[in-house]
Amino acid sequence: MRSPWLDLLGSIIGTFGNAEVTLGVALGIAVARWRHASPGAIVPLFIVVTLVIEIVLKILIPHPAPPADRARTLELLPHISAPLAYSFPSGHLARVSFLAGIVDGVPLWLRVVAVMLMFVSRLYLGEHWLSDCLGGVALGLLVAAVARRVSPT
Repeated sequence: MRSPWLDLLGSIIGTFGNAEVTLGVALGIAVARWRHASPGAIVPLFIVVTLVIEIVLKILIPHPAPPADRARTLELLPHISAPLAYSFPSGHLARVSFLAGIVDGVPLWLRVVAVMLMFVSRLYLGEHWLSDCLGGVALGLLVAAVARRVSPT
């Protein structure tokens, strides 16, 4: 199934998972929490841990990405790209799942929808396999749980 408007929609959704965007959101959440003297202000900064683990896993696990001719992502914003040979886990899903796991005041259903939209976009655009996406969600939620646990309350 291919459609130019779905390619555009998937690419727009994917933009919200770019490292620059998710790191900016995490930093904004950390600053807002710090300004309100929240003891959990450091939690959003654990997104860096998510990013580091993602890169290490992509280096260590020989899991090839889908063929390049399947990818249909439209580059909408310039971003830093560090292509790695392997695709497990999906960094977009790891970072979005991490953010969904640490935000306060956002209904659970909305966080689940955000993760599912990213999940579907990565598969539809041919950027990742199902296993990459599942691994990304697991990584993001795991780091979010650890970050919440080790954060002062």
